Amino acid sequence: MLGFRKRKQIETNKAEGERQLTLVFDDEMGIPKEDEYVFRYHAKRLPNLLENQLSIELLNAELLSEGLSIVALFRNTLPGSFEIDELPVLLLDANNVPLGRKVLSRVDLPNFEPWTSKPVYLDFFADELFGDFELNDSMRLVFQMNPIDPLQTVSDAERASFSPAAWEQLARTNVSTPPVGENEFNMMLVHVETDATDVTATLLLRNGYAQDLNVEQLPLELMSGDEAVALTVVRLTEAVRGKHAYPVQARFEGIEATGPFTVRIKQ
Repeated sequence: MLGFRKRKQIETNKAEGERQLTLVFDDEMGIPKEDEYVFRYHAKRLPNLLENQLSIELLNAELLSEGLSIVALFRNTLPGSFEIDELPVLLLDANNVPLGRKVLSRVDLPNFEPWTSKPVYLDFFADELFGDFELNDSMRLVFQMNPIDPLQTVSDAERASFSPAAWEQLARTNVSTPPVGENEFNMMLVHVETDATDVTATLLLRNGYAQDLNVEQLPLELMSGDEAVALTVVRLTEAVRGKHAYPVQARFEGIEATGPFTVRIKQ
C-alpha cells in the first residue's frame, strides 16, 4: 500500500459512459505532487459507475497507536451536490469479515460535487475497530446499507468484563445480523468460552419494540445437545432500550459436560 501526504491541489478526468468523472482535491487537503499521480492512477483504473451511484474505494491504510488512518476515494455519478451525514461504513477483510465500523458525518467529509472523484482521509478509532488485525491489500470499504440493531452502551465495568475475543465477535455479529423483527424480543448466542470447570456465554438481547423493556433478571439454561446441564440468572442493571441490542454475559459454573453448548431462556 502506498503512503500519502497532504500538500497540493490537482484535477484530472475519467470517462463514465459519455460523461466525464472529475478528480477533485479540496484546497485544504494539500496533496503533494508525488501523490497526484497515485490518485490519478487509482481514479482511472477503477470500474465505471452507473448513473446515480456512490462508491468508496480504500487506497491506503496505516495502523496508528490510537487506531487506523485511511485514505479513501469517494466517487459519484449523482446529478447534484450533496453532503453525507450518519452514513455507516464497514471495513472488511478478504473474506468479507467486518474489521471495523465507522459512522461518517459532516465532520469527517467535505461536500461532494456531482460526477466527481474525491480523496478523503478517515480515522477509525480503537472503539470503531473489532480487535487486532494485519494490514493487507485485500481490505476494502463498503457502505452499510442494511439496518442493524445498535449496540446499547454499557458501563466501563460491564465492558471490561468481556474478554477481547468475546467483544470482537459480538461487534462483528451485530453489524452482520439483520435487526430483530418488529415487536419481537429475542436472545442471540454470540460466543462461548470454556475453562477447566466453567462456561461463559456472550449474548445479545435484541429488542424489536419501540419502547424500552425492563428485564430485571433472566433465567438461562446451558444446553449440551438436548440436555440442560446448568442454570444461571442474569441480572440487568438497566432496561433494554427500544430497537437496540444489549450485550450480556452468562457464567455457568462447575460444568462437567463437554459441549458443544447452546443457551436458552428457561421456561
